[in-house]
Amino acid sequence: MSTDMFEKELFKKEFEVLEEAAADINDLRYEGNELLDNYGQLVLQYEKLLKLTKKIFRISDTQGEELKRRENEIKNLLDNSDQGFLTFGKDLIVNKEYSVECFRIFNKKIANMNILELLAGLNSDQNNLFEETFKKVFEVEDMDIKTSYLNKLPNVLKINDNYVSIKYKIIHQDGFTIKNDALMLVLTDITEKRKAEDQVLYLSYHDKLTSLYNRAYIDSIASQLQSHQNMPLSIILGDMNGLKLTNDVFGHKYGDKLLIHIAEVFLACCGRNDIAARWGGDEFLIILPNTGYDRCKAICAEIKKQCGNIPPDPIEVSVSLGIATMENPNTKISELFNIAENMMYSNKLAESKSVRRKIILGIEKTLHTKCFEDKGHIERVKKMALDFAKTLDIASDSIEMTNLPLLASFHDIGKVAIPQEILGKEGSLTNNEWEIMKSHTEIGYRMAQSIEEPVLAQAILAMRERWDGAGYPYGLKQNQIPYISRIIAILDAYDVMTHHRPYKSALSKEDALKELMRCRGTQFDPDLISKFLQHIRRVS
Repeated sequence: MSTDMFEKELFKKEFEVLEEAAADINDLRYEGNELLDNYGQLVLQYEKLLKLTKKIFRISDTQGEELKRRENEIKNLLDNSDQGFLTFGKDLIVNKEYSVECFRIFNKKIANMNILELLAGLNSDQNNLFEETFKKVFEVEDMDIKTSYLNKLPNVLKINDNYVSIKYKIIHQDGFTIKNDALMLVLTDITEKRKAEDQVLYLSYHDKLTSLYNRAYIDSIASQLQSHQNMPLSIILGDMNGLKLTNDVFGHKYGDKLLIHIAEVFLACCGRNDIAARWGGDEFLIILPNTGYDRCKAICAEIKKQCGNIPPDPIEVSVSLGIATMENPNTKISELFNIAENMMYSNKLAESKSVRRKIILGIEKTLHTKCFEDKGHIERVKKMALDFAKTLDIASDSIEMTNLPLLASFHDIGKVAIPQEILGKEGSLTNNEWEIMKSHTEIGYRMAQSIEEPVLAQAILAMRERWDGAGYPYGLKQNQIPYISRIIAILDAYDVMTHHRPYKSALSKEDALKELMRCRGTQFDPDLISKFLQHIRRVS
């Protein structure tokens, strides 16, 4: 019922009686009856009383509605604040009124439940602390003492697998005894915040790619490592081989795979108390508490062994290692790192040439399967190159003779980075596909540079240049093209034409020689073509 309707209905019957009484008094007043005069005054007074009472009822009803409205506003505010609010008294029983968030946090209705049951966890000491503290808070009167007790309670609890922040508020009603005091708990679910903080902390101390510890973590614990309980303390520093080559040739996706592989090896070789970390871009570290020098050397051997067990993807996993051991905690940890680092770089220098050649040879195996190159092709070109070199009177101790068999082996090595669907495509390549295909000489150049073979690198780069200058990548012509590149270009073309390929049938020897003659002076060095034709007919 609206306020206006309520006012109209309030004391309606009483006012109707008054109106009838007033009419009767007016009808009889001429007789001058004193009793009627007094009765008239009484009626007037009663009318005033009714009006006053009606006013009071109206005010009371308005205040009640306002109070109820404000109560609903406060409850809506609390229920939509993403915080839980609950109160309890000395009996530790949760009061009937609590916010909706409490139901979500505890996953049940909590009215009339004991607060100790709601907050109970696996830690019995903590459970006892809650019980003792709540008891003391309701026993003492001093607010400062109450607060000091509450400050000893945990501020974060794990409730139903969620992390919940708790604030404790004393509700004290002035003029009442402490029996009327209550405690309010303000509960905030901080699970997502906690996860985010944990993630930030994890990333600050871990390498994102390999999940190993990072350098920041090692720096944070360095001082703790220098203790008697860790002696002897050993470290292994490792520098990965071939990462730059892999990144440059195959892309960082494959470089990342190599890093993950080496991280897995280091972890597998770690003991329970050892610490594996990614020390830098391609450097790794193992810290070995209570580990002597001999044991450290054995772990290095195991690392090398496990690296060898990983299939090339795309190259073989290998690492150069350096170690150091300290027996006395008075030794500076920085000195230990310097010793291991110097040994690592010394080993890397000694191993680099063979390691890089091994990597290239591993890639050569990939070339046979991925690029439709059979091993016989390279061996045949290499043999022809050595035989043809004698015809050309190339000195056996010359740079050309040293690099000629290398170029025969690696002239197409850059094709390992070309997509297989382009290499094996039947029919003509599109313009975009042809641009990708042409990049193989530059890729091969970078690979040869990585194994410190600059002459070989230049020869690979020029393998698709033409005598007339119409080749790629730079349009070199005639004697601008390295001599060994001109030689291998002829031998490679002849062998390809005379042997079957998945995408092309073999030509006869004579037809292949005719094709070479047709390209004499345009694609190939005309003098070398003439000499090769004489040579091949003589040895056949």
